[in-house]
Amino acid sequence: MRMLKWPREGKWPGGSALILAGVIVWFLLCLYQPSQPSGRYWPLPVVHEDHKQDINYEQGGDEPSVQYEVTRRLVETNLRSAWFFFSNRLKEMHSKTEKMNDDDFNDLLKEGAERISVLQHDLRQLSEEDGWSSWREREARALSELVQRRLHRLQNPPDCATAKKLVCSINHSCGLGCELHHLICCFMAAYGTHRTIVINSPAWSYSKSGWKDVFLPLSETCTSFSSDNTTDWPGREDSKTVLFIGVDTQPKPEYMPLAVPSDISERVVRLYGDPAAWWLGQFVKYVFKLQPHMQEIISREEKSINFQHPIVGVHVRRTDKILENGYHDLKEYMEQVEEYFDGLQIFNPNVTRRIYLASDEPAVYKEAKEKYPQYEILYHKKNVEVVNNANRFTGASLRDFIVDIYFLSRTDYIVVTFLSNVGRLVYEVMQALGPDASSRFYSLDTPFLFVNQRDSFVKARFFHKSHRNEDVSVHPGQTLLFEPTAQHFRKDQYVHYTTSEKKKAKIPDYKVEHIVDVVNLSYPYED
Repeated sequence: MRMLKWPREGKWPGGSALILAGVIVWFLLCLYQPSQPSGRYWPLPVVHEDHKQDINYEQGGDEPSVQYEVTRRLVETNLRSAWFFFSNRLKEMHSKTEKMNDDDFNDLLKEGAERISVLQHDLRQLSEEDGWSSWREREARALSELVQRRLHRLQNPPDCATAKKLVCSINHSCGLGCELHHLICCFMAAYGTHRTIVINSPAWSYSKSGWKDVFLPLSETCTSFSSDNTTDWPGREDSKTVLFIGVDTQPKPEYMPLAVPSDISERVVRLYGDPAAWWLGQFVKYVFKLQPHMQEIISREEKSINFQHPIVGVHVRRTDKILENGYHDLKEYMEQVEEYFDGLQIFNPNVTRRIYLASDEPAVYKEAKEKYPQYEILYHKKNVEVVNNANRFTGASLRDFIVDIYFLSRTDYIVVTFLSNVGRLVYEVMQALGPDASSRFYSLDTPFLFVNQRDSFVKARFFHKSHRNEDVSVHPGQTLLFEPTAQHFRKDQYVHYTTSEKKKAKIPDYKVEHIVDVVNLSYPYED
């Protein structure tokens, strides 16, 4: 790293920048105290009053306590959040002043990022040395296997003819990420009502052969239904077949995202920093089982592109999503990729900088190659030929989409947008594949969410008074409604909420903690 030059001819860096740099150092020193964690914007083990008895915070013996595991993850999360806040503010200040030259400014940012990387490394070392890393791996595997067994049991009833079914149509004329999330909602409704889900996809936009063209059937023994005796959701308990349309279904079941079932909530909260994403991921994992010919395509592609680690997954969503969610330049994605590899380079100076790039805009691939020659840029080459809207709903685009999801979800870190179904889907798969992935992503827009999700709440940890609206103040313990669609989170690390008095509040993320939505959801069979 080049040294900061002593200013000559009285040209000192901007005073505000120096003050902010000092604040950064002070804040990080205060933050790096595991005994004093601050809040974060994704789920923590604060639960609704009715379910507090479901979670035991005082674990002992061969397993860590819930509070220990949450606090451990919380410190790392707040370190990342603090750096996102200060780096963004520094960039804004630098763009408005010419008192600090670009080289000095970039050095300041780089050293700040390195300090964060070292602190995160030390925290991970503590996790490995606390004696519970093997337990975390075993528990993650056991918990996933438990849910997969439950889903398999529901999907393979002893007698298909008499089994209660829930029929899900997947032809919403939207992208595959959207279709899959509709299907997951159906699957959760089937789980909650103890029914076998049957997919109805005779006129699927992607393939005339329907779901089974690329995915394995969701059941080995029960894949059909009779249309003679069907009823619309919610039906009755004794209804033979219920029709469910997906995300937009009304009335909305109480166990829809971002809810977590009470019978496994303690285990999930203790192990995962984002319990709702993990629970969603288990359904995605069961659904995302590929036909042998798709497995062969992926195996060939893995060898062709020489997929290796370390690697960062980058999904750049353009086309129709620009109108919906705004434009993000490739530079915004690559800034986060650069920080990730800068952190790795501290410990391995010869690390290879490598990304897996996926986009629905062909020009993005060309731009990445031209502007970032120092990177190995892996991508599914066939995808470039079919990413325009005219070819969106074809068998080829379906297969190429699956290839992208497969490789993105197996990278070490992802840079995405969570307003895109693809970004959220990749994150959900990452959660399902192994130990906690809640610190392995960067979303350029919002925190994790689910379209038409249940109301999500946070609890204030500290007093906060709005600088813009003096009528709005928040007190410790106050419950606030989370507003996921009103986010501009990455600009300032603030999140939007509504108070019980219907007043809008904008609060720093570290002053709140998410209330895990634990719901009573029974499983009818023995595990």
